[in-house]
Amino acid sequence: MLEQHNRAFKEWAVACEAMRKGEQILLIRKGGIREEGGVFEMQDKEFFLMPTYEHQNARLLKPQYLTRLEERQAKPRDPNLIKIDTYAVVTTIQQARNEEQVRAIAHECIWNDTYIQERFDYNPYDPLYLVVLRIYQLPTPYQVPIRPEYGGCKSWVTLEQPLSTLGASPAIPDEAFEARCRGIG
Repeated sequence: MLEQHNRAFKEWAVACEAMRKGEQILLIRKGGIREEGGVFEMQDKEFFLMPTYEHQNARLLKPQYLTRLEERQAKPRDPNLIKIDTYAVVTTIQQARNEEQVRAIAHECIWNDTYIQERFDYNPYDPLYLVVLRIYQLPTPYQVPIRPEYGGCKSWVTLEQPLSTLGASPAIPDEAFEARCRGIG
């Protein structure tokens, strides 16, 4: 793991929380509307998770995450700051072959079957990626000022200043993480 980094990956705040708590290790990505070069790429193998609030949608979540989404949305937050408390390292990237493959491992994410189907249906000729992440909890959250270049429907952000990962601890113990990865195959 890098000791400092300045790259962040934008993801729903409710998903960032699930990853931080060890409940989710799988990203299902096709990309945002304004990706560099027009397609999603896993540009970095390590990055901070940047929670976003704009596109969170209750109808795309499994029932057990609906209350958490409501709590997140009701909680007051400073619109000029974003809390970064999680770091991720990519362990595996696979291209999804079909919806059944993704549904078989959907227990590793917060999204429901509707989300999976919509990801396949969105730009159907673009590949859908399954990204397994090793998640680390930072010892102290960073409060990062929101900058205009962080906005928009894109996955990747370059932070103004590098942040430290020193003292970060795995969200899931090593043996448990390895077992879950074997289940994704």
